[in-house]
Amino acid sequence: MKISYRPSPNYRSEQSTTGIMWDVTFCLLAVLLFSIVWYSVSYGAMYGLRVFLMALFAVIAAEATEVIWFKATGKDWKEIFHSYGWVTALILVLITRLEVSYYAVIVATIVAIIFGKMVFGGFGQNIFNPAAFGEALIMNSFSASVASDISTGATPVTTIKSAGWIMDSSAFSAFLSQFGGLKSFFLGNYASVIGGSCALLLILCFLYLLWKKDIDWHLSVSYVVTIFVISGIVGLMKGAGFEYGLFNVISGGVLFGAVFMMTDPVSTPVTIGGRVVFGICTACLTLVIRWRSNLPDGVLFSILLMNMLTPAIDKAFSGNQIKNASAFMKRAVIISVIAIATAFFVGSMLAPKTSSTTAAVQENPAAEITDISVSEM
Repeated sequence: MKISYRPSPNYRSEQSTTGIMWDVTFCLLAVLLFSIVWYSVSYGAMYGLRVFLMALFAVIAAEATEVIWFKATGKDWKEIFHSYGWVTALILVLITRLEVSYYAVIVATIVAIIFGKMVFGGFGQNIFNPAAFGEALIMNSFSASVASDISTGATPVTTIKSAGWIMDSSAFSAFLSQFGGLKSFFLGNYASVIGGSCALLLILCFLYLLWKKDIDWHLSVSYVVTIFVISGIVGLMKGAGFEYGLFNVISGGVLFGAVFMMTDPVSTPVTIGGRVVFGICTACLTLVIRWRSNLPDGVLFSILLMNMLTPAIDKAFSGNQIKNASAFMKRAVIISVIAIATAFFVGSMLAPKTSSTTAAVQENPAAEITDISVSEM
């Protein structure tokens, strides 16, 4: 019997996994360098040195953990060069506040590598974003483990959280001017999580990775656009103005999460429809957590929660992507409408603060902030 093979057409890419990870590393180092310089200029060389040492200790902890793991499992320790543990370490540090102790950073990095990646089979098989997993440990177990000699004051996200996340137009304008206006947020001229302040740099990193074809834009764009539109409309409804939508995008960890965490191809859906749904639902979760939880920001936990739903999303959009395109479109619209309606409902319940009720917070924001973790993601 004659057997004939008719191989299907396959998409071929000149980009390798190693090339992608080195491009991501380059962008992470650019963000790290900006943070080192900004903290050195704004607060002193000791602060810039601390950023560098946090990154150094995290990378050493990540690589040492992977070497021990590979040795213990009978593999060649050189596998660390194909496991890219330094990427996890850099992301973890960049989504952490400067006040976090070296001890907490090292322990969180070790946990992120072992329980966020290695126990699932290593690089490419993890179900959670490992850096987000490690940062969640810092937020829940090491919130009191901070350096006593390091202080950058209240950040914009913790300040607006203490005021209820929504203000009328005059109060919101006064709040923005306290931190130098939206221009300062765009240029990163304020203290936040170590790598999350400079919106311009993060946008440039996104464009670079997109140009190099290292990432898919559907996740990031659907995430950012949904946050902007929903919060912008809520801002108009509550009297804060459409600037409120822009503030929600360029403050906190939204852009960093969109560029370096939402684009993780392992812990996010594989289909285009699934990625759009993932981005929209993550955005809605981010806003709900911001507006109604005790956390100042919602990026970290919204990503982790959606990571758990990735298999279900992939199953909902599995099948012939061309033949079943219409069915997938309807499915995506239904899920997205439910998520967006939920976020709008939560936003509609917010009571905008006026200038008189937020004056004390604006004058001394740190005094009004209680029970908020040292991390903002």
